[in-house]
Amino acid sequence: MGRGSRGTVGGRARREQIERAAAEVLAEMGYAASSVGRIAERAGVSKGVVTYHFPSKDELLRRVALRLFQECSAHIAASITGATTPAERLRAGISAELEFFSTRRIEFLAMAEIMANHRDASFGHAFDEVSTSETETLADLLAEGQAQGDFRAFDVHEAAHMIAAAKNGLLDRWASDESLDLASASTKMLDFLESAVSHR
Repeated sequence: MGRGSRGTVGGRARREQIERAAAEVLAEMGYAASSVGRIAERAGVSKGVVTYHFPSKDELLRRVALRLFQECSAHIAASITGATTPAERLRAGISAELEFFSTRRIEFLAMAEIMANHRDASFGHAFDEVSTSETETLADLLAEGQAQGDFRAFDVHEAAHMIAAAKNGLLDRWASDESLDLASASTKMLDFLESAVSHR
């Protein structure tokens, strides 16, 4: 099998198969137990096939998270195109993220494991910049809403952290409790957040 086969349709399909297997192992067994051997077994391939497509376990797990971030970002971008005011964009963006994960429980659990445990070369959390970027984007949106008179006065950076924590906390609850009605809980949370930042 030539090295160029990684770029073929078959190669991409194989990588996606391995990434899906990695997500399942992460969701079921946790980060520490997600070895290349277990991922290969779940994917129904040899360890050599996994390491052919991914040079290391770190790279494989990084790709699992990055793919999910990219797909979620694209979904949010498509969902907020009709939203014009800061209040509309705030609600539409959070709603779109919650809706995106509502059909991806395994992927969310896998991403949570990676974000909590994956380290970079300096042993820091490898995806801290993702959380920082999210809160900065939220803070900018809240500041825009204040400038336009849509939102009341408050510390936009603190509020952004609170909103992100509320959203992530709801997803954590849903991920650990399959009986939770995520759609209903999402509506209640969004109504609360909207009330908290507006003049009402």
